[in-house]
Amino acid sequence: MSDVQRLKVELYQLMADAQQGAGSLGGFKQKFGQTSAHVQALIAGSATGADRDISELLDAAARSLQQAMDSLQIAAQGCRSYADQI
Repeated sequence: MSDVQRLKVELYQLMADAQQGAGSLGGFKQKFGQTSAHVQALIAGSATGADRDISELLDAAARSLQQAMDSLQIAAQGCRSYADQI
């Protein structure tokens, strides 16, 4: 197998791994979002700063999960595009 063919195989494997990772994160994000929403509903209306802090922390974590999923999908597309061109 030539170096170019090995590179293509590695790129396609990386693409598949990135897609699988994004899918796994998607499942986790859904469960995390449900639990987070429940926690936030339980503390809604509370006047303590700690409650607001945990709500902001949970929201930031959910945004970070989405960003990670998006980044993995972009990486997968980039790997596929590059592998298809070589």
